[in-house]
Amino acid sequence: MIDFRYHLVSIISVFLALAVGIVLGAGPLQANIGDQLSDQVAALRTEKQALNDKLTVSEKLVDASDEYAAAVQPRVVRGRLTGHRVVLVVLPSADGTMVTNLETVVPQSGAALTATVTLSPDWFDPTQSADRGQAARAAAAALGLGSTATGDALLLQVFTYLTVSTSSTSAAGATGTPAQRSAALKVLVDANLLDSTAADLAPSDLAVVVSGDYAGSDAVVSARSDAVRSLVTSLAGASRATVVAGGETVAAAGQAVTSNAVQAVREKSDTAQIVSTVDHARAGEGPATVVLAVEGALDEKIGHYGVSAGATDKVPRVLP
Repeated sequence: MIDFRYHLVSIISVFLALAVGIVLGAGPLQANIGDQLSDQVAALRTEKQALNDKLTVSEKLVDASDEYAAAVQPRVVRGRLTGHRVVLVVLPSADGTMVTNLETVVPQSGAALTATVTLSPDWFDPTQSADRGQAARAAAAALGLGSTATGDALLLQVFTYLTVSTSSTSAAGATGTPAQRSAALKVLVDANLLDSTAADLAPSDLAVVVSGDYAGSDAVVSARSDAVRSLVTSLAGASRATVVAGGETVAAAGQAVTSNAVQAVREKSDTAQIVSTVDHARAGEGPATVVLAVEGALDEKIGHYGVSAGATDKVPRVLP
């Protein structure tokens, strides 16, 4: 049986150990511990400086790469889309610089930029469904379009007729007279569903959809992705080639899911097989990559370019 003397010895041992630790810490070991901590801090400072130096070099290399891409871009894309007409369809929250860069590269490729059409958030807002349906009916009537479709399906049909046609000439394949087309477009603009840089929008045979991020719950993002795929599929079916271009997705703080049009296309085989995508269109070589992707799609070579999930190649193969 353990008696009181055992407990007393144990307590004395604990205090002796504490005392020895204090004496050693304040005396012989103090200098060693201090030296070790100082060495570790110095090593961390050196490592941090080395990382900062590498980051600076990397940033300079990226800037140089972007400058080079901008310098050679006109030569890379020259004449690749000559004779074609391109419409830019800009989705909500798309990067403005990316849009400007694409507006610049299209004429460099030899194609005519018919317009930049920017969809408003109301285009995808589920609470605006009734208003969209009303605008769609009015626009269809102005266009002289007889259709049994209703709601968003009719709106998508009108929008597709206004923006794209498989003909590379502005008149051939156009639905409605120029006056009817302008009236229908004005209906959609006045309904705050879109904005267009051209009031008399002529159909294009090529479409470039500029992606923007969207976020929310799984259900919200899934519904938005479905709407994006319907839009892209409709454009692809009525054009000679449709490409979706975007930049890297930035996760929205406090939201369960963040996605974009590029991911929406890639995650479903039905759209991935008919529409090419570029997930690094914001980068220096991005605009040229989009042109090359369009050229490949015209040659029935559908690809998904970049570094994000679903990419099949980093860049398209440059055709002779």
